[in-house]
Order: sequence, then structure tokens, then C-alpha cells
Amino acid sequence: MKEVIVHDGPRTEIIESPMPKPNDDQVVIKVEVSGSNPKDWKVWWVPKPINQGDDIAGVVHEVGANVSEFRPGDRVFALHQLQAPHGSYAEYAVAWASTTCHLRRQTTFEGKFF
Repeated sequence: MKEVIVHDGPRTEIIESPMPKPNDDQVVIKVEVSGSNPKDWKVWWVPKPINQGDDIAGVVHEVGANVSEFRPGDRVFALHQLQAPHGSYAEYAVAWASTTCHLRRQTTFEGKFF
């Protein structure tokens, strides 16, 4: 899968990465829309290089063993864990089930962020 890594500068690089796997309490989301916040690319305290995108809207691809409230195919929006791998600047991202919410069919993926 493709993933955007943010370096100091800021400078970005598109790389090939393996598909992320969820732990028991996480979901893997096929990213449709990723939000971008200033802390994702310009604050000094975020260690780089990293895929620091944290705002995700998309479709559940895979769920961890303890996740019962989501299943593949669900439309969701989620918050990726700050400074953790597999952020939203990629084709697939990881989020904790506890920071993931169902997205109504009437709401566009873009509508979650505006």
C-alpha cells in the first residue's frame, strides 16, 4: 500500500508499506478521506519521520479479535493514536475501536471533517 511519511522541513515522501494489522482492540480502515491538522506536519515535538495523519473517514477493512461493534464494510470515522504507526496518510490506517464511530449513509466521508 502507499503511505505518506512526513519529514522535518516539512517534506513528504510517498513510500510502499505493508498492510497494517490490527491488535485485538483495533480496526484497520480503508481510508477514503484524511484530515490534516497543523500538528501533523509543522510542530517541533512530533518525532519525524512519521505518518502522523490522525483524522480518518473510510470503510472498515479488518477488525481485531476483541472488536464486536464494527465489521468489515462498515462506514466509519476515527481518530488515529497520536505518534503511533499507520496513520491516515495512507491507503489503510489503524485506529482503536474506542476512538471509532459509525458514519451514517447520509453523511459523506468529506462531511465528517467540515
